[in-house]
This record gives sequence, structure tokens and C-alpha cells, in this order.
Amino acid sequence: MTRDCTRNAPRALALGAFLFGLVLLAPACSRQGDPVAGPATEPDSAPLRIVLLLSIDSLRPDHLGLYGYERFTSPVLDEVARAGVVFEDASSAAPWTLPSHASMLTGLYPLRHRVVSSKTRLPDEVPTLAASFAAHGFDTAAVINSEWLKKENFQLTRDFEKYLWADTSLDRKAPNRWVTDQAIEWIAGQGEKPLFLFAHYYDLHSDYTSEPYFEKLFARPYQGTVTGTGWELKQAVLEQDYIESCHRNFDAERCSFGSEYVVDESVHRLHFDAADVRHLIDLYDAQIRQLDTELSRLFAALRKHEVLERTLLVVTSDHGEEFMEHGRVEHFIPTYQQVLHVPLMIRGPGIPAGLKLAGLPLPADLDGLDLAPLWSGGEVQPFEERFLYGEAAGGIQYNFFGDGFFPVFRSVRQGRYKLIYESKGDSYALYDLAADPGEQHDITPREPEIAARLIQEMSERYAGFRPEPEIGNEVVLDPEDLERLRALGYVP
Repeated sequence: MTRDCTRNAPRALALGAFLFGLVLLAPACSRQGDPVAGPATEPDSAPLRIVLLLSIDSLRPDHLGLYGYERFTSPVLDEVARAGVVFEDASSAAPWTLPSHASMLTGLYPLRHRVVSSKTRLPDEVPTLAASFAAHGFDTAAVINSEWLKKENFQLTRDFEKYLWADTSLDRKAPNRWVTDQAIEWIAGQGEKPLFLFAHYYDLHSDYTSEPYFEKLFARPYQGTVTGTGWELKQAVLEQDYIESCHRNFDAERCSFGSEYVVDESVHRLHFDAADVRHLIDLYDAQIRQLDTELSRLFAALRKHEVLERTLLVVTSDHGEEFMEHGRVEHFIPTYQQVLHVPLMIRGPGIPAGLKLAGLPLPADLDGLDLAPLWSGGEVQPFEERFLYGEAAGGIQYNFFGDGFFPVFRSVRQGRYKLIYESKGDSYALYDLAADPGEQHDITPREPEIAARLIQEMSERYAGFRPEPEIGNEVVLDPEDLERLRALGYVP
């Protein structure tokens, strides 16, 4: 397929089911063998040694060279992608880390795996990708960089035999070399069994900080005061009625985001102008380039240990990031494409001949689909006709714990048409992503029948849905983890 394939027949691939023998929730427009994606890797008779799932938190695909970005942010990833398949239209199942990774590691939408807030852990009866790999003869290892993925808390990584949480401070400037070092150690020490390795980098998440060298590469002249801290971004998206409520009736628990960030009378909603947003983008792009440089160490290790051509590599993200396209920054609450659209690149032996190289049978009850038909000439109609959901948005959490100041967003997509619901105004908007990929023009008046069909689908899906954890699946975070999540603005 060529690079303009999304304009001809939009197909969306919901990343929430990456799992079980490399299957994903749904369609995508893929490309291989063109000047960006490069030639496909030839099949190799040598057995597969490593399946490497690389999750780069908060990474927007349109800020990568392999997706046509004009800035030189990702030369390492671009080069790796030239030997694989790049999906142009992949979507996450949720706009924030916890439910999105729960979908990535189970093959289920949030409505089914039930991890929709910080009060719910993954139920014991939900199978995981790691358990499936282990049951079929793989060693399993996970090195992660976020409280949301800690084995002790939400159980998403509970079935990995080897495990490390590579903690760093939230205001770090350097890349998380601990993640890379641990991944390299496991690659170097691999035994006779094939290895399923999950590596997660939190480096692109706010604060938007990187080492001076990389900031100098991307930061254009700027006279403002914006620095890209998480608290600064949070102040730009706090709901005005929430701020006013805290001013009128201050409550330390309800009006605090960690011990350092308090919504008292000194706090007002920040307003970013065009220069501020451009500077935030510069800082974000600098982080991408810094992490891209760090990833060169990981890929070099695969070459050094002569396993690169026997590695099935999947590079993706849990969600993207907003830069005021719809009046917000960062992510967490909305389900617009800036947040749900994620990169997806697959490289390895036999690509694009097929993705069943891991040798795992596919469970019958997944929300995901085998991707092979998208490049093998198979039947693509199931990808184009199925519904794709954006759910478990952060407003659920705020409304569950608070006073309903923050909206709940949901979305459902079928082909080129996407419907977004916002609870605060109890409103729906329909977008034609082929003609309006930025979701700026509500076409409900022009396409009332399509809107009505998607509204019905959404209404039926969430009828009777409640976010409360089921008995036995509650999470009680330790004070340190709770403080860190509050500092990030995730937990009220």
C-alpha cells in the first residue's frame, strides 16, 4: 500500500489488543517497501529468539519522521522502520496510561478488562499476554517506568517472570537509562528459551525536560515564561468551575494534586498563546530526539548479540498528546485523535509475510484481530466495518471521586466516521476523519443518520456501565505511589 492509502479507504487500528501472538484490536492502513517504510525483511529459517514490545509513553506519531514530520526528531526509529511495516492509522483504546496498557497487555477493551480508574486492578480471571507467552515456552521480562505498570499495584505486569520498575524523578532531564540497561542485560543473558521482553519508557510524559544539548537542537527563540512542567500543564486544563469551587470552599484533599500543588486562591487557569504552544512543542520534540538517541543503545545491543534479525520488534505508544488543538494540552480526558492516534511499527523475520511467528494460538474471546490480512491480500472488510471505541477517559476517575467538574469523554468510530460524546454538555459531535482529520467540523446536521447509528451504538454499549471496582479487585495504593500520581494530576 502507498502512503496515501488512508485517503482512499480509511482504516483504523485500535491498539488495545496488541497481544496474544501479535494481534491488534482492528484495522489500519499499513505500508511497506516505500521510501519511508523501506523494504520488508525476508523470511528467515532461523528460529525466533526475541519478541520485543517497546511502549513509548505519550508519543504522537505525527512528531516522528517515519510519519512525515519535518523536524529531525527520530532518525533511529526511522531507520529501524525502513525494514518493517508502519501502520498509519492506529488508535489506542483509551487516552491515558493505565487502561490503555491494560488493553495492550490483554487484548480487551477497558469495558471488558474493567481497569478504568486508579481504584481497580486487573481481575485475576483476565488472561495476560505475558502468561500466554510463558505457557508456550517463552521466558518473560518487563522493565517499566510508571506507577501505573507496577506489578504490586494494578497487576498489569503480574505474569512477567523477570521484572524491574525503573524509578526516576518526575522532573528528570536525562533519559531513563535504567530501562535500556536492564533490557540489554536480559538480552545479553538470554538462555535457550525465546524471550518476550516488554520495555516501557515514560520519558516523553510531562515534565517536558531533556538535557541542554537536545533542547538547543529544537528550542526556537522564546520570550515567555512557560517551561512545560506537569503542574503548569495541569493549570491550563483545570475546569474553571472546579477552580472557583476551590476558591469558595477550599478543601485540602479535594483541591490538591499532591502535597506541592494546591488549588488555592493563588491558582488561576493558565492561558497559552501561540508562542507558548510552539515552545511546548519544541520541548516535547527535544524529548523525542533524546529518547530516540537512547534507543540506539538498545538496538545496538540486539546487533551486538546477533539477534536483531531474529527479533520481532513492535514499537508503539499508549496515547498521544494535545497541544491546544481542542483547547487542551497533555492528555488524560479527551478522546480526540491527537490523543488516541498512536504510532505502530512492526519489524522482524517474515514481516510482512505474517505475524504468527511467535507461535501462539489466538484465544477466541479477544477484542483484537490478526493483522496479517492487511498486508497479505486477505479479507479487510472486518477491519473497515467494526466499531472502535475510545473509552475509560480520565473524567470517569474525577467524576467517580469528585464532584463532576471534569467531563467524561467517549468515542466510537466506524471507518471514516467518528462520534465523540462529552458528558459536561451532554453533547455529541460527528467527524469525518477522511475530510477532517483534525476533528474541527461537526457534520451531524449533514449526516444525521450516521450520527444516530453511532449514538445508538454508544448508548447500548454503556447502558448500565458503572466504574466502581468489583469486590476483590480494589486497589489501595501506598502513600508514595499515591503522592506521585497526584503530582502528575491523575488522582484527585
